[in-house]
Amino acid sequence: MRNRMIQRQIQFSLRVKRFGFTNVELLLVICVVTILIAIISPLIIYSRESSRMLQCQENMKQLGLGLQAYQTTHGSLPPAAVWSTNELHSLALNMSTRPDLFTHANWALMLLPFIGEEQLANQMDYHQKISSKQNSPIRKATLPLMSCPEDDYSQPGNPHQFEPISGSAVEFARGNYAINGGSHNMRLTPGSTTIPAGDGAELKMDQEKRVFQYWGNGVAGINVAFQPDDFVNGSSSLVVLDEVRAGIHPVDPRGVWAFGQIGGSITWAHGVNGDDYGPNNQWPRSDDILGCARLHETVGTETLTREGMPCVSYLDSNTNATARSRHTGGANVLFLDGASRFISDEIDSGLWHAIHSREAPADLFDTEHFAEQLSTENLNAEAEHPHQFSDLKPSKKYPSELTNSLDMHFKLLPAGEFTMGVPDKGNHFDPPPETPAHVVTITTDYFLGSFEVTQSQYEKVMGSNPSHHLSEDAEKENHNRYPVEQVTWYQAQDFCNRLSSLPEEQAAGRTYRLPTEAEWEYACRAGSSDPFLWTSTRTENDESGNAAGIRPPLPVTSVGQYPPNQFGIHDMRGNVWEWCSDWFDRDYYTKSPQKNPRGPGEGYIKVVRGSDWRFTGDTCRIDYAMMPPWKSSPFVGFRVICELLQKPEAD
Repeated sequence: MRNRMIQRQIQFSLRVKRFGFTNVELLLVICVVTILIAIISPLIIYSRESSRMLQCQENMKQLGLGLQAYQTTHGSLPPAAVWSTNELHSLALNMSTRPDLFTHANWALMLLPFIGEEQLANQMDYHQKISSKQNSPIRKATLPLMSCPEDDYSQPGNPHQFEPISGSAVEFARGNYAINGGSHNMRLTPGSTTIPAGDGAELKMDQEKRVFQYWGNGVAGINVAFQPDDFVNGSSSLVVLDEVRAGIHPVDPRGVWAFGQIGGSITWAHGVNGDDYGPNNQWPRSDDILGCARLHETVGTETLTREGMPCVSYLDSNTNATARSRHTGGANVLFLDGASRFISDEIDSGLWHAIHSREAPADLFDTEHFAEQLSTENLNAEAEHPHQFSDLKPSKKYPSELTNSLDMHFKLLPAGEFTMGVPDKGNHFDPPPETPAHVVTITTDYFLGSFEVTQSQYEKVMGSNPSHHLSEDAEKENHNRYPVEQVTWYQAQDFCNRLSSLPEEQAAGRTYRLPTEAEWEYACRAGSSDPFLWTSTRTENDESGNAAGIRPPLPVTSVGQYPPNQFGIHDMRGNVWEWCSDWFDRDYYTKSPQKNPRGPGEGYIKVVRGSDWRFTGDTCRIDYAMMPPWKSSPFVGFRVICELLQKPEAD
C-alpha cells in the first residue's frame, strides 16, 4: 500500500515538471513581458498624447468655422473683448485692477451662436458685465469645445476665482484658446526719442465721448473689430487663435474662456520687442498678468517655474501674455484659413512675430513650403556684403571726408577693433546670456554720414517727405535740416539704391548703403570698448543731446545741433533712432563672426539702433527698438555709408 502511494507521488511530480515552468523559463517570460511593456507603454502614451493633440486641433478648427460664420454675418471678426466705459470715471481701463467692473462679452461669448451653443447664448445678457449675477451660469459653464484635453488644469475643479474684494470672488470656467491680439510692442506707439515703439500698441481715449479702444497688430482689439481688408497678411499665414494653458491655481487668471482679458482669452504683445516672445516662454518675467504677485505668494515661485507658468511678480496688470500648452515642445495655433498647426517652442522669434501680425506682407511667406518655413528655428547664414555693382572694387585712395552731390557730409572712420555689446555703466542688471559682449574687428575704413539723412535730402531723391516732425517755423533754414523719419526699412533701402543711381554719384564712383549694426555701434562708441555712463534721468545742464533711455525725452530737432563724438559723428545717441542693414536674430551675438559681422542672411525683423549697446539702460531682455521692415516710426530715421568705388583698370 505504501509503495503504491509513493509511486503515485512520483507520477504526480513528473506531471508537474512536464507541464510547469522551470526557474529559468519563468525568468525568461518575465523578461519578455517587461520588454514588451517597455516597448508598448511609450506607444500607448504617445497614442494618447496624439489623440489629445488631434482633439485639441479639432476644437480649434471648429472654432475657426465659427469665426468664419461670424465674419460672414457681421462683415468682420469679433473684437477681442468689449470693455464698457460706463462704469468707471477713468478711461485708463488697460491699467485697471478691477476688470470685473467693465468687461462685457469677449470673442468667445460672441461666437456661441455660431458654434452650436445657441441655448447658452440665449441665456447671456450681452448688456451686462460678464461678472454680473445674471451671467454667472454662462461664465461658470465648462465647454468641451473650449478645452484642450491635454491640459489637466483645465478642469471644473480648478476654476479661476477673481477676488476683487476679500471674501467676494467671481468664478470663471477654464479654457485653452485665446484670440491673437498681436505680437506688437507692449509699449504704446509711437514712443519717443527715449525709446521708440514703432510696432507698438494703439490706444484711443476720448473722455468727452467716453470712447476707449486698445489694439495691436493682431486680428482683434479691445472694442475694435477688423474686417478682411485689414488683413494684409494672407489668411494661410496669419494666426487667429493661440492655444493657452489654464492657470495652475484658482488665483491664476490665465486660460479663462469667457473673460475678455489679456492672458485669460487674449494673447498680447508676445513678439520680438518683449520678453514674452514665442510659445511657452520660460523667462521668469515673461507673462505680465493681473494678480501674479499673489500667485507667487500662494503657490511659490518654484512651483510656477516647475510647472512652466512664469509671470512677473512685481507688476499687477494684464500687459502681455503668450501662447502656452501642455504638449511637449510647442503649442497649437489656428490660421485664418482654418488650418491648425503645431508650432515648436524653438521657432524663430521674428517668424513668430510675423505670423501674428495682420500687417506682415503676404509675400514674406513661402506658400508652397510654409510648413518648412514654420520649422525654422535659427538663422545661421551670414548676410552677403551689399556691394551695388559687381564690376567695381573699393578704392584705396580715401580722403578724410567727402561731400556728395546732395551736400551730404561723410567722415572717414578708421578700421579697428572694439568690444561690441558692453553694458552701460549705471545698468545694474546682467545682460541676457544670448547677448554677450564680444570682440568685433572692422577690417576696412569706411565713410559714414556725419548726420542723419535730412528731410530735404530724402525729398530730392524720393520726391516726397513722409516725416511727422517739421520745424515750427517752415520759413527757417533749419526746416530742411530736420532728420527724415516715418520711413520703413524698405524705403530707406530704396533711398540708398536711388541715390547710388544718380548720374553725379555714378560718375564719381560712389554707392550707398545702410550701416551694419557692428559698423553703427563702432561709430557710436567712436571705436571705444569702455562702458557708456548712463543715467535714467537727464542731469542738470546736460547739453550732450543724448536721448536713448533717458527721461524726459528730448524733442526731434535739426541734425547737428549737439556736439559730435570723437569720430566727428553727430546724434548717434540722440535725435531719431536709426535703421541698420541687419536682420534681427536674438542670439546672433553668440555666433557672429569676429570680422565684419553683417547679421543673418535672412529674417523677418530689422535692427534699429539709437544707443551704444543693444538695450537701453536697464536690460529686461526687451528689444524695444527692433522693428519689422514694413513699419515706420516718427522717431526712427537713418544715416548711410558711402562706398567710394572705382572701375577696374583695363589689362
